[in-house]
Amino acid sequence: MLEPSTTHLAELIAKRRKCLAQLRELGAKQGELIADGNMTALLRIFSAKQELIAALETLERELRPYHDEDPESREWVSPAARAACAADAEECRRLLAEVMALEQAGERQMTVRRDGVAHELRSLSAARGVREAYQANR
Repeated sequence: MLEPSTTHLAELIAKRRKCLAQLRELGAKQGELIADGNMTALLRIFSAKQELIAALETLERELRPYHDEDPESREWVSPAARAACAADAEECRRLLAEVMALEQAGERQMTVRRDGVAHELRSLSAARGVREAYQANR
């Protein structure tokens, strides 16, 4: 079996960075849509994010063979290629942290929105009960 090449590793890391950047953009848009209450557009965002997450899972499977390698023993085409890959990997770490923070913020926003809707529904139900009781006593 051929050892995975550093060129292929660099390509996978670059694809991972692009995918995470797209997830970050969608996560930011998700927050706006939650705040606006635009659930139709929010569902489209969720669908697009699911596709990106599936792509990330595929990339992670392809990256798995590299995890067992000693990074210092990899042979690179040039020091610049190694530095570029390292920069992409660092950017991936940063983007992943941003994506996770956006997901947590979105979850909090959705919880607040859900609780607000539940409160409104309880208020409407109580108002309807009062109205029905009043009409029954007329």
